[in-house]
Amino acid sequence: MQRTYHLAVTQKTALAPELADRLATLGQIRQFEGGNWIQQRGDDGDGFWLIRHGRVSVGRHGLEGEQTLFAILGAGDLFGELAYFAGTPRQVDAVAQEDAQLVWISHKLIARLLVEEEGFARNLLASLANQLRTALDRIDIARHGRAETRLAAALLAMAQDAGNYIRCTQQELADYIGVSRVRTGTLLAQFASDGWVKRGYGQIEISDHEALSRLLPM
Repeated sequence: MQRTYHLAVTQKTALAPELADRLATLGQIRQFEGGNWIQQRGDDGDGFWLIRHGRVSVGRHGLEGEQTLFAILGAGDLFGELAYFAGTPRQVDAVAQEDAQLVWISHKLIARLLVEEEGFARNLLASLANQLRTALDRIDIARHGRAETRLAAALLAMAQDAGNYIRCTQQELADYIGVSRVRTGTLLAQFASDGWVKRGYGQIEISDHEALSRLLPM
């Protein structure tokens, strides 16, 4: 399975491989080319998605083209379940970061699986709980307002999932923490100078978790 990360302050919820395989046989397989929209904010929330292959960015796009990035999701991840269970339109946009294969899980299939698959219901509850925890933690970090705090939180959360070697772009980090790409680059350079991270082409290595953790609110 490819290594991906979740831009949040709690670990992402992913399906067990055997459950993901079962959903792939029961749901509708759909292919998306890199850069294509999968869903847009305001669409009907009449089901949700499982990612089989590829990466998907989840966030919100503004009228002027600005983007707030919430997550980069990968194989085994679900998205869209919050709007489905809340009975609301989609709350986020989702775009294929690269060629991706997704499984569409319709409302009829969801009803069946909730009865037949105990693990499916358990994963969904964990996912919804994590989304709430993530939202609360993001509010807490945003209150402190410091870009270095937000960057440290993002890097540590990504490392929880991907290990010490994180595959991401400087622009993705900038979009997530809400500052410019230049400011993000300056902060990364400072972190590298302090020995907390090592920068490579399309990759960041976490060298000192403890030092980054000291930037977070207590």
